[in-house]
Amino acid sequence: MNLRLLILLSLMALLGGCGYHTPGADTAWVGQEGETLHVALFANRTAEPYLDNYVTEMVIRQLSRSRRLELTEDRQAADLVLEGVVTRFENSASSFGSDDRIEDYRVTMDVQVRLVDNASTKVVWQDKLSRSEHYLATIDKNQQLEEQAHGARIAAARLAEDLHARLYDAF
Repeated sequence: MNLRLLILLSLMALLGGCGYHTPGADTAWVGQEGETLHVALFANRTAEPYLDNYVTEMVIRQLSRSRRLELTEDRQAADLVLEGVVTRFENSASSFGSDDRIEDYRVTMDVQVRLVDNASTKVVWQDKLSRSEHYLATIDKNQQLEEQAHGARIAAARLAEDLHARLYDAF
């Protein structure tokens, strides 16, 4: 019985001392004192259509869950502006079957983001992120294009998660 209590207390002390906590209202974030954020439409510097929409939508969706800041559609009313550019989109075969047919593809997307103080126009923070996603190859060309678009949307969602994690100092 005492051994269980000792193990439980040791485990609680270990977990309590590691510094892990979930992001909340008191979590430090790179925006410092900024409380309102405008997410500008990401630019798309690739030949692949709709990536700007995918990434912007996923970033807004991810950041809207934050209890630390308020998103606003009015750029002028925001303390901070998040700007981004999709700089690369690559779709390549990633595995082949025994008959040398492509079995799956990988989409890779790179973005550059920066957080700008709206009053001073100074860059508060900037970073580059990259994500990849696999999808199965199909014989049907239309289905293949749908799978590629789905892979791009998943990569955009994961980029948004990565961006959220980097904006918040949760560890």
